[in-house]
Amino acid sequence: MGGRENAGTILYVLNILIVYHLRLGDIARCLPIAKYFADQGHNVMFECLPEYHGLFEMVDYCKPLYPQNDHSGFHRIINLQIWPDLHEDFCASELGWSDYVYGLFPEGKDIDRQIVLNSPAIVTPPELRSWVLCFPTGYSQDKKIDVRDVITIAHQVANGRPVLCAGKAAHGMAEFESIEYMCAYIRDAQEVVTINTSTSILASALRKSWVHISDSPKHDFKHPNQRRIERKF
Repeated sequence: MGGRENAGTILYVLNILIVYHLRLGDIARCLPIAKYFADQGHNVMFECLPEYHGLFEMVDYCKPLYPQNDHSGFHRIINLQIWPDLHEDFCASELGWSDYVYGLFPEGKDIDRQIVLNSPAIVTPPELRSWVLCFPTGYSQDKKIDVRDVITIAHQVANGRPVLCAGKAAHGMAEFESIEYMCAYIRDAQEVVTINTSTSILASALRKSWVHISDSPKHDFKHPNQRRIERKF
């Protein structure tokens, strides 16, 4: 463990590993934790599945790591995963995702939860700036909503402008070739309408405003820059 002297105080530089393997939006919501420790001068790695490593193309304060059993090179491991070991406890608690996860380690209460991403390097088509980008499908909704209803809302927001719908190919939707491409489109579209919590979470780091269709309080993501459409649960 390295150390350096600063104004009479020895500051120790730690190798810190944050562990959260699954779900793009949840991984993105953990990034402020990585930034908090990196801003203190520590070396931070983030262990997640490789399909999410593209998110780190827009991050300069930590690097992704493949899931592995050998963590011997780290001074501190912060495992924030709810699934599977903490899932039952999370469901029984009255806390939403962010309050629950940020309460799993002592510094969580002091961390600014605003996600910081560098602007994607992708150049999008100029016509996108007059389009509405719609994400009509989600994965964790407690109360599913018909995709046609979401698309209808997007057309109401568009008021005659083109609407581009995107999601997962498995859901019969057009799918972006990478996370960075998706983020670039979220950044550049004139409007974004989403039922998908992950894309709403990414929008909070990339846009000043977007339309978010709510989920249940347990799984919803709230941000002051959202224009929210509330559903009853």
